Order: sequence, then structure tokens, then C-alpha cells
Amino acid sequence: MSKLESLNWIETQRERMVALVEHWASINSSTYHPAGVEQVAHAVLPEFSTFAGKAELLNVPSMMEVNERGVLVDHSLGPALSLRVRPTAPRRILLAIHMDTVYPQDSGFQEVHRDEMNMYGPGVADAKGGISVLLVALEALEQFLDSTGNTEIGWEVLLNPDEEIGSPGSIELLRSAAKRNHLGLLFEPALPDGHLAGDRKGSANFHFVCHGKSAHAGRHFEEGINAITAAADLAMRVHSLNDRWTGTTLNVSRIDGGGPMNMVPDVAVVRANVRYSDHSLEAEIDLALREIMGLVDQTHHVHSVRHGEFTTPPKQVEGTIATMFEQVTECGQSLGLRLDHHPTGGVCDGNRLAGWGLPNIDNLGVRGAGIHSHEEFLVLDSLTERAKLTASLLIGWASGALEWPSTLDP
Repeated sequence: MSKLESLNWIETQRERMVALVEHWASINSSTYHPAGVEQVAHAVLPEFSTFAGKAELLNVPSMMEVNERGVLVDHSLGPALSLRVRPTAPRRILLAIHMDTVYPQDSGFQEVHRDEMNMYGPGVADAKGGISVLLVALEALEQFLDSTGNTEIGWEVLLNPDEEIGSPGSIELLRSAAKRNHLGLLFEPALPDGHLAGDRKGSANFHFVCHGKSAHAGRHFEEGINAITAAADLAMRVHSLNDRWTGTTLNVSRIDGGGPMNMVPDVAVVRANVRYSDHSLEAEIDLALREIMGLVDQTHHVHSVRHGEFTTPPKQVEGTIATMFEQVTECGQSLGLRLDHHPTGGVCDGNRLAGWGLPNIDNLGVRGAGIHSHEEFLVLDSLTERAKLTASLLIGWASGALEWPSTLDP
């Protein structure tokens, strides 16, 4: 089968792709609903079981999270789906995306519906649509390789259950996959205008637990140490750092704490997200946060503890990644698509994979918008469009029509 025949075959898969996404998105797969994620994994597994390798579900370690009392608690996670085909081939590609969504099990946004142009529902774009794009692109690649006898390209699929919370449970699966492969393709949704994400900022989540002392608010108020007032001061000091580094934002997202009105609160938790554009800023940001904790402890006589670390570094379009973008643009032009890439403050597993040395493009998924909201939708025509784009890239590397961009040797 020629490249043109393979791409034409993708066009015949439109209704199947629509039906798959509709089915997968109808299952609630909130990260914190592991049974739902597992149900999606079992629904996806048969589609990947037709390939030569063995598709399997892998248990993922549970994650630790700081609760509203500042205590680390264990949360179980759903499984990951793994498939490796020709794992000893000289050129190896990781194709990855997540199965989890941000919508909780009790969310009011559960139903999936569509009209002639779009499909609406939780996770249709982020990223159930991406799973179908990945699947059909690989099917087209394998048809091409079968017809040519080419065995120079090997690939690995990893669908993880916890990307929406930073992939804490699947981090070792991702790290190992990064070391086994030369290039990465991820299927987060495209930007709303259809273009690709270029430079990505880094991200870190921090949880500051302020420990005070409880007391009766009437009889022994002076004996108490109010953890909430300390936490409020800490939150304002963290917020004040927004003017310190260009391109860096610190978002105080939540404060937990308190109880009965007649009790001085002894625990409060401040949660904040940091976005930054330069890896070298991590040490400065870390020092500034530690200094704030010290000042708050001294001023309010509390004891503060910080949880969280820098696990998602910035990702820049340079070197092999820049070459990959040029090739994707070239493939897009051949399909009548005008593609460009733009910087974004969003992060994904592509940041982490690049940080471990795996060059990757990370939003080859569907066109759509409204992700992480009740207005999420995907453009139906983009299912085959993006599958053809990915297949064109893969077949280009396999056939030699595109130069293999990686110099890595895992």
C-alpha cells in the first residue's frame, strides 16, 4: 500500500473514529475515579490488541496528596495501557496521551452529543479524540510497512491515567519510555486555531501547611495561634512574587482550613501553582518561597511545611524539536494545512519527556476548544485530518521521504 493509499484509507475511518470517541467520552474517567479510568482502558484495549505487539494494562502506583488538614493521604489511580511493536528496531517512536479527564464523577457535564460539525462532551478533545487519532495513524503506518517489508521503525504506545494532575503515578513509566525511544509524539488537542503548541512554560504545584495552635475563641483566645491568618499572609506574600521574574506567574488557587466559629484554627493549607519560562529560575523561586515561609513562621509563630517540587520543566522549540516542527509543517502543507506553532503557558507530559531528553511534539490531537470547561468540543473533521497528518509524518520517516531527525541513541 502506498502512502497515498494509506492516507485515503484513513478517510474511510471517519465514522468509526467518531463512534469510538463518543463511546470513550461517555465514560467518566476523572483522574480521581480510577474505576472509570479502568473502564475506559478496557474499552480502548481491544482496538490496540490488533497490532503485532501485546497490548496490556499496567498497574500504576497510588499517589500521595495533601488533604484539607495538611495530611498526606493515599489516592489510588487507574491503570496505564502499554504496547510495544518492534522494540529493538533501530528507530523508535513513543506515541502517548492520557485517558483521564478533569471532570469529577459528580460533574454536571457528563453527556456526549454532536451535530454535523462538532462533538460536545467531557474529554472529547482532551484527549479521547487524541487516542483515536493515534490509533488510526498507527494502523495506516502498519499497512504501509506491511506492504513494503520495512522493519526499521519501531514504536511504543503509552496511555496514562493521571496526566491531568501531573502524572505522579505514571512518572516512572514515562521516564522509562523516554529512555527507550528516540522521538515522541503526543496527542493533546491542537490550539483552538488549529496550530501547534511551541515553547511551553514549566509548572510546579506547591502545598504550604501552616500549623498553629487551637484554643477556645472566647475563653482562651490569647492562647491560640491562628493558622488561617498566617496562611492568608503567606498567600499574599506568594502572590506578591508575580512582579519579580519576567514571564513567571504564581497563582494562589485555594486555601483550606478552619472549623467551628468558636475555635482558633490550628491548621490551614495554601495551594499555589507556579509557571515559569526558564529552568534556571527554579532555584530562585524555591529560595523565595522558603524565605516567605520563614517570615510567616517568625511573624505569626506558626510552623510551616511545604509539599511539592519542580517536576515539569519548561520545553523549548530548538534542536531536534525544531526539526520535527518543520517536518510536521511540511506534512501539513502536503495535506492543505497551514500550520504554525505558538508559545503557551500550558504544560503536559511533553514537558516531562523533553526534560528527560526525548524530543517531542505534544499536541497532534484534534482541533476543538473549551477544554477543562463545560463547553468542551472537538471538530469532527479534524479526527481524520490529524490522523492523516500523523500518518504522513510516520510514513515519511519510515520511507526516507523525511530525514530521521534524531541523533539520540538510547
